[in-house]
Amino acid sequence: MSKLRLSGATSGYEEIKTADAGDNNTYQVGSTVTDAQGNVRALEVTTVTSTPYTIASGSTGKFFSLGSGSNVVTINNSNFAVGDIITIYNRLQAATATLNFSGFTLAHIAGDATNKSSMTLSEVGICTLIYERSGVIVVNGNVS
Repeated sequence: MSKLRLSGATSGYEEIKTADAGDNNTYQVGSTVTDAQGNVRALEVTTVTSTPYTIASGSTGKFFSLGSGSNVVTINNSNFAVGDIITIYNRLQAATATLNFSGFTLAHIAGDATNKSSMTLSEVGICTLIYERSGVIVVNGNVS
């Protein structure tokens, strides 16, 4: 069995049991799981109230909530790295939002390989954007 020295431990080791087939034990380490960007189980919320709004670099794992006066969002290729994921929610009940894509080789809706320079996010619509590989972003959700 492997042993692991816990951070801050001054002596000894703690055993970490690996799960066997059929093992239904629950293992808990602390009450939240965090990394350099915060709680990995919760998205950091950015409320957007101005237009046009550009998603900044370093925004991976963030959730953008579009409010009154924020109906145009620009997503620049240069602000993303492979594997980055963001979520955008248009909380407006009577207006769509426009997502503009700049500098991408391919920006497309999941299930449709057609390149798009812009997309419409529906009223009270939500979408997730995944920077799949260099210059390629895939959008899944309430977009057309």
